[in-house]
Amino acid sequence: MFLESPAANWDAVPVEEALEQYDMAQASNRTSWDVDDYFGEEPEHFYVHRGDLTIDGALALGNTPCDDEDTVYVIDGDLTVSGPITFCNADVYTTLYVTGSVVAQDLVCLWDSLLFVGRSLTVRNLLATSLYDPAALVVKGPVSAHTWLEMGGRGCIYFAGKPTTDTCVRGHLDEYAEGANAAVHLGGEGKVAGVAEAVLPEFLYEDRFCKSLEILKAVLEGRPVLR
Repeated sequence: MFLESPAANWDAVPVEEALEQYDMAQASNRTSWDVDDYFGEEPEHFYVHRGDLTIDGALALGNTPCDDEDTVYVIDGDLTVSGPITFCNADVYTTLYVTGSVVAQDLVCLWDSLLFVGRSLTVRNLLATSLYDPAALVVKGPVSAHTWLEMGGRGCIYFAGKPTTDTCVRGHLDEYAEGANAAVHLGGEGKVAGVAEAVLPEFLYEDRFCKSLEILKAVLEGRPVLR
């Protein structure tokens, strides 16, 4: 399963019933949300875990075609992870919606991932993002991280306000599509640094482009990414 944990109790909720319970347009910060926009074949159900979910250690999320079921997973409560969370979809838009708050040591969101957080996001160490269209990281409450590494991309990053960070690290922001708003938040709170001065050389191409997948692997393995 996309999110496997002994602590998780997943109920398969028919799509129509799930959409009555969970406002996906509000969660994704869109005026409307249609299942057909994200899933080539409409899923029969969402998976819902009711109540808070606490995970000891790392949580690695991600999906690819013909791998796990492509649908929406809802944690109707808070998600607390003692280690890192990594999220990397490839050519599918499996979605995680946490109605409450998310707390983790690190959070890496790459490529086609969709993470919606109804309340706050607290990352004790590194928040790293690099998203494609129509991927998204949407947080409706306060966001805090020791360091935010935004590697560049075209996906939607929406925070309710400027995040609280010690350092924001800018990637190749010239590649942002119209409407992507991570650049608006970079340079808000905390120091702003370029990738060449902040990221270890083994995770860079030409001192400018981040090796996003290598960074994800390093975070999962507990290896340093920043200088």
